[in-house]
Amino acid sequence: MLTAQQVLDTTFTATKFREGYDVEQVDIYLDDVSATLKAYEAGGRPGTGPLTSAAAGDVRFSATKWREGYDVTEVDDLIDQIVGTLRSYESGTTPASPLTVPHPTEAAHDVVGQLDAPAPVHAPGARPLGIHDLTTQLQYARVRANGSDRLVVLLPDGSSAHVTALDAGPQGITLRTAPQA
Repeated sequence: MLTAQQVLDTTFTATKFREGYDVEQVDIYLDDVSATLKAYEAGGRPGTGPLTSAAAGDVRFSATKWREGYDVTEVDDLIDQIVGTLRSYESGTTPASPLTVPHPTEAAHDVVGQLDAPAPVHAPGARPLGIHDLTTQLQYARVRANGSDRLVVLLPDGSSAHVTALDAGPQGITLRTAPQA
């Protein structure tokens, strides 16, 4: 679970000549998050802070490309942690261990040595990824993968599989996979 001080101490990789988030907007958002967490840390009741988990997750920042910005993936990963922390406070429960998201340099390598995806995080209380978030993350991942369309899923046993198809049904979207050769 994040603390107000951890949010204030967070640093991001600077971007220039590639898409990032507006530095000033992100900093203002993090100040609001920190104020909310301080209210909870001081014993405040759910809803006493200026920011709710729903509002924290719905935040949107202007994109930068030709001026310095913050790395999109790093900011989005922190927002996921913030939302989880605020949800815990709002529900009156506190997770036993903090939600951790690896830094982008702590990524997994596939058999040919290419940088593929962040190492899997098995965090208690992690929320399922929605289609909007998945689509956005896939778009950014494709840019980081130099345009590669290859989609690989890391399985709980540590193996990986190629995505071969997807199905949509009442439970959501299901990815069909085949073992990697």
